[in-house]
Amino acid sequence: MVYLFFLFSLVSPFLFISPKNFHAPFQKGVFLFLFFLTILNFWKEKKAKSEAKLNESTTNIGLLSDKQITILPYLLFVSCIFFFITSTYHAFHLTKSLADAFLFQDADYIGISDILLSISRGEGFTSGYYSPSGEGSYLHHHFAPGMLVLTPFVSWVPERWGLAVAVFFVYQLATILWILWAYQISKHHLKENGIKFLTFWILLANQLYLYRIGSSFHFEVLVLLFGFFFFYIWEQREKIQKGPFRSPWIYYNVLTLSIVLYLSQKEDIGIYLLLFFLPTVLGISYNLWKKKKNENRDAQQSSGSVRDNSKEKATIQSLTLVYSIVFVWLGYVFFIYPMFGDRSESVSWTQTLTQEYHSVFKQVTGAKKSFQIFLELIVSGGLGIFQMIPEVIGIGLIYATHIFSSRPWHHEVYTYYSYTLVPFILYSGILWIRSDKKLTLSFAFLILTCLFWKNSLDQNYPLDPKIESPWKIPTIQKEIQSDLKKVNLILLSIFKGPIFGEPKEKLNPKNPTYPNEPLDLKDNANRIFVFTQYNLSFYITDKATTFPLEQIQNSSSICKKANVCYVVMAPEFTDEILWPKSRILEYKKELENQKGVFVWEGEQVEVRKLPQRN
Repeated sequence: MVYLFFLFSLVSPFLFISPKNFHAPFQKGVFLFLFFLTILNFWKEKKAKSEAKLNESTTNIGLLSDKQITILPYLLFVSCIFFFITSTYHAFHLTKSLADAFLFQDADYIGISDILLSISRGEGFTSGYYSPSGEGSYLHHHFAPGMLVLTPFVSWVPERWGLAVAVFFVYQLATILWILWAYQISKHHLKENGIKFLTFWILLANQLYLYRIGSSFHFEVLVLLFGFFFFYIWEQREKIQKGPFRSPWIYYNVLTLSIVLYLSQKEDIGIYLLLFFLPTVLGISYNLWKKKKNENRDAQQSSGSVRDNSKEKATIQSLTLVYSIVFVWLGYVFFIYPMFGDRSESVSWTQTLTQEYHSVFKQVTGAKKSFQIFLELIVSGGLGIFQMIPEVIGIGLIYATHIFSSRPWHHEVYTYYSYTLVPFILYSGILWIRSDKKLTLSFAFLILTCLFWKNSLDQNYPLDPKIESPWKIPTIQKEIQSDLKKVNLILLSIFKGPIFGEPKEKLNPKNPTYPNEPLDLKDNANRIFVFTQYNLSFYITDKATTFPLEQIQNSSSICKKANVCYVVMAPEFTDEILWPKSRILEYKKELENQKGVFVWEGEQVEVRKLPQRN
């Protein structure tokens, strides 16, 4: 049986390296096979019960043998390695395909990447992509200081691949850590509760919502890692009652650190923590009220009662610390921090929540679809977590924020918007494994049947790394790719002679006359700012600071901080629905009004230089 579950853990890793047209039929085949196993095992269990062998069946069905328990950690290791290798392969080809199709548009990949590059240069969270002025702080848009953890990746990995590497690495690491935690709490009870671990292992290895965060190329993927850190520390609270005198202080200090790290991933994490623990708080409050009401009765002094009191005491102390830190944090984020600096320089979170969307994106679903999504979320952590009533209620309260949202992606928990729920779902699964709740083999197969049935219906799980370019004329795309190689040489060169005023017809676009002496970017005085068209930014060298093309209107203030300011555009290369050519031409006219000087023109891309600002 262990070998069978091992094979199920390889389904998604296999999909990562297989052709897209194979995904749906293969997952449907797995779903049908599991459905058959569910019926077969349910029939066997019913037959054993009807033959008056209930006691024997409940003690033997689904139990692991000593040999299986011995081989399990080796199979788990192989599964994790295979997951890491195949997801890395998938991440590379997906990233390259998106980049080659020019689909890494300014917001959000380029915007987030440039914020991380800004941090690495010691310039803080400055952003030209989330700021009307081009100089505001991203933290007014989303208070997510924890994203600086990703900064080393953009420093080590060249040419704007750093964010992609960082996001997929965190996704891989977090997935493996959650699996290992589940194994850690199960390894001493595999004979009794091994089925719950095996089920949770398959759920994590094939988790649709985990993958959505990992493939979103967004910094919110960090909640998987720091959510794990927080909940892992949180679960150690009972041990402090048995530890040495100083251990409670060590524990509470580490717990405080874990809370702050988790909260720092985004401004709304604290709200979800409050909602998730609310049923637990109410449950404890009810128990305390009940105890006080019966305090005149005979005190219960049994060992079990003492253990329960100790557990409850540790939970109350830890919850008090968590709620105190969360309230202080939310007070700072929403009331104190906005008082510092000019918030009008940045696009605030509330502005984003209330903004109108293009009709193409307005597909918010009704109550029936919302309930279906909630069930799918619960299934992704195992149907067994329905037995964890306080946690499921807490998850439901968090999901209510999605139900009433008017934002399409948030409402339908798509792309990275599952970051609000996934850590809590995974933690509930951990609690389910630790609980005394029983799980039959037939019910385990039913959970996995539901999982692969859902996965088989999602056409974007996993994403097709062979992405068809949306641009109507392929030749334009090839010309753009050729031009951009020369553009970066121009941007990183020192101009010795006046070539700016020469007529365009004197310049050979295929053999442009630009100097080859590289600019010394070690000196911060030699800073390059590039105002670039929305779909070209990924291929602009990461040694330059990019700004969206519309920030040309603020160039007089922005370019004071730069050694040189360029403008890169390709008016023919755009999506007429979302970004019409006329809009790009308006910015080109603005550039001409500012007396921008022509530098070079290729087949599609043109480079201009803005006049030096004092």
